[in-house]
Amino acid sequence: MFGFVRPLRGELKVREWERFQSVYCGLCHTIRRRYGFMQTMMLSYDCTYLALVLDALEPGGGEQCKRRCVMHPFRRRTCAASSDGMIRAAAVSVILCWHKLADTIADDRGAKRLAAKIFRLFLRRGYSKAAAELPLFDRETQSCLAQLSALERQKTPSLDRPADAFASILRAAVADWRTDGRILQEMFYHVGRWIYLVDACDDIQDDFASGSYNPVLLRWQMTQPELLPPVKDAMNHTLLQSLAAAYHAYILLHPLRDAGIIENILCQGLPEVTRLVLNGTFSNHGGKNRHGSL
Repeated sequence: MFGFVRPLRGELKVREWERFQSVYCGLCHTIRRRYGFMQTMMLSYDCTYLALVLDALEPGGGEQCKRRCVMHPFRRRTCAASSDGMIRAAAVSVILCWHKLADTIADDRGAKRLAAKIFRLFLRRGYSKAAAELPLFDRETQSCLAQLSALERQKTPSLDRPADAFASILRAAVADWRTDGRILQEMFYHVGRWIYLVDACDDIQDDFASGSYNPVLLRWQMTQPELLPPVKDAMNHTLLQSLAAAYHAYILLHPLRDAGIIENILCQGLPEVTRLVLNGTFSNHGGKNRHGSL
């Protein structure tokens, strides 16, 4: 469920695009320094957005520096400097990736399951450190995923119940943040709800073929792996409702910087991803298996 939260690049100013890339690289460096290199292999755009928002609320944030890395050894790249928001996003990323691998082990079979089990061994130490730093978030994540697993086993046709369980994870990621806590919780809850439902739409063909749980398939009792106009219109409505709710929470915030990037993601990037997913033309290829690239 990663990789959907991204800006619409064509509508960003050059300096805004460079800033977003610097936050992505800065988060990567923070994860590597605090939890190990292997953890950076699971870095997502979604946690980059979390880092961007939290850093935008810090009076001392926004600093940048030049660094080299394994992926770019010969040329130093501009990176956002580490901050409290960056550190929080790094820990959240590590914890989410650990539990995502656990979900893969539980749901998949064969080579994919074996690869997840092996990879998880390399991530255990970093996860243990991140979980010790954010114990409440780690416990809430486990609780929400247990609720989600129960709903999947029951094959509930509800959209709201599994989406709420997943969205509560992102709400928990900022639950104890020191500033604008309630507003951030509302904002990230609705972004989380959108992520879950847009991912369900994107997975319809695969889930139809494999028989895996998918609330969209069950809600409309679909007999073919295509989003017919009535289903597409209904899902577009509920997805855009979630984005509207997230934006209404956002406008109550007072970011000290990067407002243009944050608004681009909420008002242009995510609606565009919604359109592409519902049209069946969305692809993660722009960043998939290409570390540090969108």
